[in-house]
Amino acid sequence: MKQQLEKYRNWQKENPEWELICDMTDIDCLYIQWHELPRAERMSWVGTYRHAAKDAFEEFGIKECKFPCMVIGPDLIIREIKDWPEGFCMTVFKTANQSFNSDAEKGAGDLHVR
Repeated sequence: MKQQLEKYRNWQKENPEWELICDMTDIDCLYIQWHELPRAERMSWVGTYRHAAKDAFEEFGIKECKFPCMVIGPDLIIREIKDWPEGFCMTVFKTANQSFNSDAEKGAGDLHVR
C-alpha cells in the first residue's frame, strides 16, 4: 500500500492541478456551504427548520462538490468516480483554479493541501 501511495504522490507532482484526498486535512471548502446557497434555497431550509435551518443543512443537507472529482486506479489512469476500478484507488480533486484558492485564503476551514 505504501508503494502505491508513493506512485500516487509522484503522479500528483506531475499533475499539480489535482490534489490527493489523503493530503487534505479538512475538505469542507470543497463543498457548497450554507453562506454559498442561493437565497431561495436558504429560505426553503428556513421555512422548514426555522432558527435551526443552518444546523439542519450542516447535519443532513446534500452538499454539492464545487470541484471536479475523479479517481486514480493502480494503473495511474484517471477515471470518473462512477468507473471506480478494482484495487487500491485514490480520490483526487481538481483544485488548481481561482475559486479554490480564494476559498482557502479566506480561511474556509483549516484546509491544508500538500
